[in-house]
Amino acid sequence: YCATESDVYETIGLGWIPPELREDSGEIEQAKNKALPRLIVVSDIIADLHMHTTYSDGKLSILEMANAAKQRGMQYICITDHSQMQAQAGGLKAEEVLEQQAAVRKVNDEIDGIVVLHGSEVDIKADGSLDFDDDVLAQLDWVVASPHVALRQEKDAYTARLVKAIANPHVDCIGHPTGRLISRREPAKLDIDAIIAAAAQHNTALELNANPERLDLDALYIKLAVEQGVLISINTDAHDDWMMDLRDYGVNNGRRGWLTADTVINTWSYDVFSQWLADRQPA
Repeated sequence: YCATESDVYETIGLGWIPPELREDSGEIEQAKNKALPRLIVVSDIIADLHMHTTYSDGKLSILEMANAAKQRGMQYICITDHSQMQAQAGGLKAEEVLEQQAAVRKVNDEIDGIVVLHGSEVDIKADGSLDFDDDVLAQLDWVVASPHVALRQEKDAYTARLVKAIANPHVDCIGHPTGRLISRREPAKLDIDAIIAAAAQHNTALELNANPERLDLDALYIKLAVEQGVLISINTDAHDDWMMDLRDYGVNNGRRGWLTADTVINTWSYDVFSQWLADRQPA
């Protein structure tokens, strides 16, 4: 008689396999050797590095988003409103994003218990160039470069476009890399091996967008990325306070991709995160 599921696994000589890993992707062999990783859990997440405010298409102010994140146990966040190409979403021009920086710094000075950073979700254009020049990007704390247009490009063109953005030393993370919207828009065609190789070469993170309409990167791609030493950033892409609670979906999707806390930027202390950013700055 086995009182628990763990007892069943032990009886047949296996370590307990988390449900998210039961997909015949090597978990049985690992369980035989008691070598399954400790998967990330929601409580490991202490930062959110992709969110929007009323400066673009968000519903709340910088301060309101910071307070909402603090209430959810976040130790640091980054405000990343849209860049100018996203005019329909209130995207900021270069001079506007630099003006916003002062507002973010003011909030950071006013609030205790959480660090508020300033960044941008910068569009990756069809040719792989970015929506802001490097001199603007260099003044931001954190840059998420995301594809929003030309998502039906041919595979080689789309891949080359993302690889070019990854290689930009001012880009810290590629947001929702495939551009998919589940049940609404198919993911872009891409060479994921080439993108993962570029991310590993340039020490650029790939986003796991936690919004359940995206869950982008997919769990299969996450597993491939982690195997190549690529860092993942689990972000909510929140446009309102309640959307910060979607991080659970991202964590669950990451668990399906064998994701552990140490490979996820959002689990790092602020000091470790800051040092990583400093180390990857161009000389």
